[in-house]
Amino acid sequence: MAPVPKEGRVEHLDARIGEDARFNILELDSQREKLVLTERRIWRQQRNAAKERLLEVLEEGQIVQGIVRSMRGFGAFVDLGDAEGLVPISELSWSMVKSPEEVVSIGDELTLKVLRVDKENSKISLSLKRTQPEPWDSVPERYHVGDVVDGTVTRLMDFGAFVKLEDWVEGLVHISELSARRMEHPKEIVYQGQLIKVQILSIDTERKRMSLSYRKVYGL
Repeated sequence: MAPVPKEGRVEHLDARIGEDARFNILELDSQREKLVLTERRIWRQQRNAAKERLLEVLEEGQIVQGIVRSMRGFGAFVDLGDAEGLVPISELSWSMVKSPEEVVSIGDELTLKVLRVDKENSKISLSLKRTQPEPWDSVPERYHVGDVVDGTVTRLMDFGAFVKLEDWVEGLVHISELSARRMEHPKEIVYQGQLIKVQILSIDTERKRMSLSYRKVYGL
């Protein structure tokens, strides 16, 4: 038979009694008076045809509606009606998440943005986070030049230290803003994973960059 919902399966099948339907013949044995039919094959053909039609009209950047049907560690599969798409875990939220369950649940109705349509492999890549405001868009509302804020040192480079203020919002403390004294490498002042306070020197929302100072806070 064509697939039916697990919940109310018996009721769904009972409701079809007396219904006219199309079937393919799987087995015909006149001697044993045996006839085996399949509806699933026709259903699969119809679904594949509908999926191909959807892939033809879907465009990158298009906004679509879908329902979460299943989840894996790498993302969530969403039913778009005639096809299924994948929302990679990196496209679920602007925040860093460890599993899709932190953001969505099975049965959730989502508004999504189409990232890619791979017609050759019949794959659709979707994004949930890109239908929501990007953190950098509202940075000027939360941060201002001169503010002293908390952050975490994420990377050390020869020219300075990158400090995360929140998920997806990171700034640079140039080596000259770590200390007034000369040094060979930022590791002489800070270390990766260290929680520090920094002062905001400048904000560039278009380039998504923020200049920070460590020495102005600690008087170094």
